[in-house]
Amino acid sequence: MDEHLNKTQRVIGSGLLGTVLLFGVGGIVVYGLEAEQAYQPDALYVEECGACHYAYPPGLLPAASWAGIMRGLEDHFEDNAETDDETAAYVSKYLAENALQMGRPSKWSMLLRNMPTEPPLRITDLPGFIQAHESELELLEGVDLSVGFFSPCEDCHRQADQGLFDKELLSKGYGPTSR
Repeated sequence: MDEHLNKTQRVIGSGLLGTVLLFGVGGIVVYGLEAEQAYQPDALYVEECGACHYAYPPGLLPAASWAGIMRGLEDHFEDNAETDDETAAYVSKYLAENALQMGRPSKWSMLLRNMPTEPPLRITDLPGFIQAHESELELLEGVDLSVGFFSPCEDCHRQADQGLFDKELLSKGYGPTSR
């Protein structure tokens, strides 16, 4: 009787272990196939734009916004960011090809919410950005927020350079007011 029970237990245990391993391996394969590519910014883009400020991922703004920014480099948010024509053309193409757009799902698609016909030039002026930061805005109610207050994403989003802006990854105590 004990020998029969041990054999039954081994069969059931092996079956359960096999099932767990099958689902585990299957989950890894499915996750690996569905996971988005990690953000890999273009080196020239980072060199040109990142020399003065955080080189924002192109997927945070629609192509029309990037085009407007690139047309106005002589007065780039009150700074002169002009560059040679070849570099400007290259960066413009990179931004347009990787911009936020309808029909191309991304981890930043929520920024498309309530997008006006003429999208703003600032990421922080996008209705989707404002909606995503409502709780932060409520906490700062009554504080005089200067233009660009939320612009240094990396102040709160410590993994912004990797394109990670998830609220779960925020570090407490960081932000523009704690400099």
